[in-house]
Amino acid sequence: MKKLLYSLIAITIMFSCTNQPKYKIDGNINGLNNGSAVLSKIVDKKLETVDSVAIENGVFTFKGSVTSPEYYLITLSDTLDPIELFLENVNITVNAEANNIISASIEGSELTTILKSFNVEISNFKLQFDALYDKYVKANISGDAAKVAEIEEGYSKVEEEQSIFIKGFVNDNSNNVVASYIAFKYMSYGYEVEELDAVAQNFSPEIATSQYTIKFNERVALMKRVAIGQPYVDFTLNDTTGNPLPLSSIIGEKYVLLDFWAAWCTPCRKENPTLVANYALYKDKGFEIFGVSFDKTQDAWINAIKDDGITWPQVSDLKYWDSAAGKLYAIRSIPQNVLLDKDGTIIAKNLRGEDLGAKLAELLN
Repeated sequence: MKKLLYSLIAITIMFSCTNQPKYKIDGNINGLNNGSAVLSKIVDKKLETVDSVAIENGVFTFKGSVTSPEYYLITLSDTLDPIELFLENVNITVNAEANNIISASIEGSELTTILKSFNVEISNFKLQFDALYDKYVKANISGDAAKVAEIEEGYSKVEEEQSIFIKGFVNDNSNNVVASYIAFKYMSYGYEVEELDAVAQNFSPEIATSQYTIKFNERVALMKRVAIGQPYVDFTLNDTTGNPLPLSSIIGEKYVLLDFWAAWCTPCRKENPTLVANYALYKDKGFEIFGVSFDKTQDAWINAIKDDGITWPQVSDLKYWDSAAGKLYAIRSIPQNVLLDKDGTIIAKNLRGEDLGAKLAELLN
């Protein structure tokens, strides 16, 4: 009896293993007779190889399984564009010309079709941005200030149109993981926390366990934690002499502008004269700045401080975009700043140019 029972268990296990959902990717690249095809995914911001197979007469095949749909890349050589797809446990066919990989035809994966439709629209926006940038450079070289202002206005308009498109696309596809992938990749900055929270709330329960949904929800939670009206989040980084300096050490007596910047950041450097001027005007009236650099080298950081005439406290861990303080405050682009009142409550964000001066005049004059 026991032998029969064990046999039934073994058969059940074998049956369940052989019937596990799997994917199969059949590729045919015209004009690429041999070489290798590499299947990769992004792990901790780095490309990680999952599988590699030989290409014979332009044909290759990947087989395997995924626990949940995920963004993958197929790379055919260092000189060719990667093929993007959302890998799911289905049969997928990839057909492409070696000289036009970006236009590869991918069939069998509905999620990949959705991703591709999104990428087509984003490419159209990129073309508009590129055209405006070329005009911007020419206008700057010729010294046509009016044209520069006109182009900047046009750039902002296209940015707004792209922002509306991304938000609409995500909401329209809220029942699949492509939506949370796009939200995490494209909506991490440039949107108010209320907008992002509404997007998160709109996600279908079907995609709640997706890594992209989880990451996006974590992002929204972090942004809520450092939203206007919330108390500041303390941190300690080294100053320019290598000594630890906590943000809390300057909280309690003055309004504090927490300024995120870097020596390599051109918009940051252009904003520094405004900060220098306001600091000179209000430092004795109850205003302080606490600079956090996203630099990678001590020398670049120190030289920029000297060149720009910065005299307020500065800290950095020299970890570039992995800045610990930047992560605490959900910083994904610079320059950015956070204004704290005397009690350390966040009262404003991203005050630049005349806006900063106007706010300080309101508070301190």
